[in-house]
Amino acid sequence: MKSAKIFTNDFNRLIEATKNFASSNSTKPSFNFIKLEFNAEQNKVTAIAVDGFRMSVENAIISDCEEDFVCYVKPNIKMPSGCFATINLNEETKEAVIKCNGFSFGYDQPIETEFDWRSAIPKTEVKYKIGFNGNYLLQALQAAKASCGGFRKPVVLEFRSNLEPIILRTNNEDIKMVLPVRFKED
Repeated sequence: MKSAKIFTNDFNRLIEATKNFASSNSTKPSFNFIKLEFNAEQNKVTAIAVDGFRMSVENAIISDCEEDFVCYVKPNIKMPSGCFATINLNEETKEAVIKCNGFSFGYDQPIETEFDWRSAIPKTEVKYKIGFNGNYLLQALQAAKASCGGFRKPVVLEFRSNLEPIILRTNNEDIKMVLPVRFKED
């Protein structure tokens, strides 16, 4: 049995940041789950969710992990805050069990779809980075979605430079605009 321990606040953040990217009805069973890749050497877990059109990758620190392993969890989990959870993978029964505060639940592991998420990330050189307040950008995207009627027409994003506002254009003449924020380069 392989296992790892994670702070539930970190686990909840992983799930929250990836859950909307998991499919709800994919013909590829593993795309209906969030994939957790545990790395014992780096003491981290990487959560990956894909649905064929989108991908989300999120990382967190773990402890008590002796060897690398991969397991899948459903995107509807929410753990109590401020405690630790242990995630166990039984490779013989192909079941992942999560234990937290005397409560345990688990998932039969889906048949894994071969998908190397790292190869999906573009390898071309980044020309410039633009930073935005997440709340303002989300509000602009929600307003643009309403403006174009959901999926009927695309939302077009216009970038001119890393210092100029982003324009979200819908229906050719309707615009939403968000100003960028300045940030220090890493």
